[in-house]
Amino acid sequence: MVDYNLFSDSELYQICIEGDEDAWQYLYNYILTICGWKKWELNEPEELAQEIALHLIDGSIKKVKEKARFRNFIKVMTINKIKDHFRRENRFRPEPLEGNVRNWKGEVFTLEHPDPKPSAYHPLIVLEEMSIVNEAIKKLPGACQKVVTEYLNFKIGIYKDYRELSKILKMPVPTISSRVSRCLEKLLQFKEIRQLRIYR
Repeated sequence: MVDYNLFSDSELYQICIEGDEDAWQYLYNYILTICGWKKWELNEPEELAQEIALHLIDGSIKKVKEKARFRNFIKVMTINKIKDHFRRENRFRPEPLEGNVRNWKGEVFTLEHPDPKPSAYHPLIVLEEMSIVNEAIKKLPGACQKVVTEYLNFKIGIYKDYRELSKILKMPVPTISSRVSRCLEKLLQFKEIRQLRIYR
């Protein structure tokens, strides 16, 4: 079995970008170790680690500028996500839905109410985009069709967490991460999908 601890940060980064499932499993375990530090006292470190791993898959990994400090990037990002988690849990306070409101930093801003009459065309545009995406998914290889379809279902809230998605796809979360990355890359090669991203 490959010992990824022996790889340099630059090597590990490249292997993850290429979609190596074992490397992503190592990365997930690395994130989970940080989430599991006793000083955090997280109730469900696995869930937060899964969220961070998927966040990397969704594109954050491509923001790494210093490949030679890849593990440090992961460590800093994980700690920041943990801090955000505590801010959401401990500092969020419901505010009245009128006038000025105050956020957790104490900053005051005016609440903008949504237009009570949204464009009648908006639902049609959404349906058209969904139709384009669904047709593009059908062009993917069979294995990718299921992964992308269920991942998009997860993103719109059909599944409550990564563990439920993992059961549906019958694969561990790190494997889902690498598969989703590869399959989405294939999806984004289609011209109609690239146009959606440009004009969205």
